[in-house]
Amino acid sequence: MEIDKWILGYKIRSFPWVDKKNIYFNVQYYAPGQSISKPPVWDKTVYITNNVAGQNMVEQYTDSLVEYVSRMKIPKDAKVIITA
Repeated sequence: MEIDKWILGYKIRSFPWVDKKNIYFNVQYYAPGQSISKPPVWDKTVYITNNVAGQNMVEQYTDSLVEYVSRMKIPKDAKVIITA
């Protein structure tokens, strides 16, 4: 279930969180031509409830999840948990 790749132009990182109750899901956006050695333009992290439905969402609907998270407005220092 670990993901570390580019999807739809976003850098994605996902893995089971240390508490085993959630899945860490991070989406980063880099401007076209920007070096990845520099910080991303924006960086959004959500946690997915680690159950069968959450695992299915991360594994089978990754593209849709990436689009959803990329459009979210997440306040600074907020922890977002998505339960399916």
